[in-house]
Parts: sequence; C-alpha cells; structure tokens
Amino acid sequence: MRILIQGLESKEKVELLLLLTRIDSENIQSALVAHLCKGHKEDDAAMLNDVPRQNFNRALKRLNGVARIVEQIKELDWNKLANLN
Repeated sequence: MRILIQGLESKEKVELLLLLTRIDSENIQSALVAHLCKGHKEDDAAMLNDVPRQNFNRALKRLNGVARIVEQIKELDWNKLANLN
C-alpha cells in the first residue's frame, strides 16, 4: 500500500523521510523528489535522474514503508491525546 502520493508531497517531508532510510544516492533521492513532489511519472523521474527503474522502485517501496511507520506512530500519539480528554 502506498502512503506517499505522486506530486502531492512536500520536499521537506520527503527529505525527512529519507533521513530514516539508507538511501544515500543523490540520483535516487532526486528521482524520488521528482516523482513525489514535482509529479513526474515513475519512469520519467528515474530516467531523468539516471536511475535504473528497479532501483527506483526499491527506493520508493522503502520510502513508503518508512512513511507507513511514521503514520502509525502519529496515529498512536493522536489516540493517546484523545484519551487524555
């Protein structure tokens, strides 16, 4: 399941999520920003940044996994706050 949506994510959010991964390649990071922040199609984002599609797909899957965990943590925090009231 995808958490991150093509073209609708802020660059700041993507950069923070990348800090939680081992995705060190600047080309892959740029391709992810092109796809998630600028709205480029997956193929185009990978090609424009000289990233093999397989590597792009793996990085996008990893980033979505991290985003899913972050969302789960936020949900736990919201539930805890709601129960305090």
